[in-house]
Parts: sequence; C-alpha cells; structure tokens
Amino acid sequence: MPSERPKELLKPVKRRFILLSFVLAILIELIPLPHGSIRWLPDLTGLLILYWVINQPRRVNIGIAFSLGLIADISTAGLFGQHALAYSITAYLALSRQRQLVMFNLGQQALVVLGLLLSNQIIMVVVRMLTGSAFVGWGYFLPPLVGALLWPLLTKLMLLPYHRVVT
Repeated sequence: MPSERPKELLKPVKRRFILLSFVLAILIELIPLPHGSIRWLPDLTGLLILYWVINQPRRVNIGIAFSLGLIADISTAGLFGQHALAYSITAYLALSRQRQLVMFNLGQQALVVLGLLLSNQIIMVVVRMLTGSAFVGWGYFLPPLVGALLWPLLTKLMLLPYHRVVT
C-alpha cells in the first residue's frame, strides 16, 4: 500500500501575521455602519481569537484574549472588562478541547464555534444585566450564528498565505 504524501504543507505562522489580523479585526469593528447592519455582524475579534487559539495555542492564549478584550472594551466604550471576561472564558473553553477541535472537519468546528460564540454573548449579556442594564433582546444572539457560518471561509482565508506546494 503506497503511503499518501500530502500535496501541500503549511509554512510556519509568523507573529506579525497574527498581530496584523487582530489589528485589522479591531479596525473593521470601528468602522461606522448603518444601525440595522450591526445587529447581524459577528464579533470579528472574538472569532479571530477562537481561530488562533484553536490553530496556534502556543502563540495565542488566555492572556492574549484578555488583553484583546480590554482593547475591545476601550474601542467600543462599553462596560470595562466585559469583553475581557468573555474572551478569556471562551478562550479557556477552546483551549481545554483544542486537541480535539483541530481533528474536527470545518463543519464540526463551526458547530463548536457557534457554541463558543453563544457562550461569549451570554457572558456579555449576564455582565450587562448584573450592572443594571435591561435585557437587549433575542436578536443579540444572531451574530454568533453568522460567525459560525463564516468559520469555514475564515479558516480558508487565514490559511491562504501559508500554503506551499510540495513537489
């Protein structure tokens, strides 16, 4: 039985690329959009944190997620610490099952990402409600669904710079 050789290998991921992806995600979230479109857009920073935690757990971890959460809190002028708490917990949950997640196909990963993004939103809603804010409504839980649908596209897009063909 002949051994199957991979048709392509991935080059190592550079720290600059990871940093650039986070900077772009935060800048995209700062773009002013019409009021109705914000209701369905996923949290790009949270989605990228999950991507890098699953695929590069030694480079992106809970501390990075917490720091990016503080930056997200500052950039959105929201309750200070809510994104940091939510990102840290979801990064921990992803890291605790990281070895299993990399073995899943993109559809299975998308379902797990849906659960993680939903838990991220639930944490933020609970924090807001504990500080006296009213419930924001069920429409607040639509962006995790869009994020899970975008997961396969995000994965393919993030891998494009790192393909090299083996001959």
